[in-house]
Amino acid sequence: MNVWNLIGIVAWLAVIVYLIFIVNNIRSRHLRMIVVHGKKRSGKTIAIDIVEVLVFLAAAYGLFFAAWVRPVDYTSGNDVTVKHSYAPLVMQIDEEQQYYVTVQSQTAKSPLRHYTYWSEGTKVQVTSQNADVASDASPLPVSASAYPWSKKKLLELDKTTDKAFAATVSARYKNNFLNGLGMRAGRRADYFTIIRVPNKQLINVEPLNK
Repeated sequence: MNVWNLIGIVAWLAVIVYLIFIVNNIRSRHLRMIVVHGKKRSGKTIAIDIVEVLVFLAAAYGLFFAAWVRPVDYTSGNDVTVKHSYAPLVMQIDEEQQYYVTVQSQTAKSPLRHYTYWSEGTKVQVTSQNADVASDASPLPVSASAYPWSKKKLLELDKTTDKAFAATVSARYKNNFLNGLGMRAGRRADYFTIIRVPNKQLINVEPLNK
């Protein structure tokens, strides 16, 4: 485990300890009010209760946001390291069709699609959550436009590979305090793959029952 992520673990432990503390503190103060003053509650006691609970909620939400909600900022050089990789596709040939990529849906009720392509002797499988096929005039599909690409590089690949390549952008969280607080340091933040093919005829769409 990345040692930077110990920051987040210690922070969560501190929040849990604080929760135990405020539960016992609230209970003891309310019992003291009854025993010493003969009252079940007072304005001051309730105000302290509210402040302690609000501090706990703020700390817990902050850690939750840092760990699971905070979006990936590709433009921040302090947050993630962004890398691009490119590889030409290898055409597959069977008795019925020549193709570069196979597409299959998971179930009839799910929009998720599975893409399989071959590159440099390697079989690669990705899903439509992190990939899309570009078979139109532009090598950059709309679904990939939210990621940082060099359109110049994609156009160059169109020429050098005859519009048959896979381009992947990936981001990995850097080792710093904020990423450690969210227990993200050193982990992959996100990735997306463009599977570029010359036309739709070179896509093998498999039926669900196959």
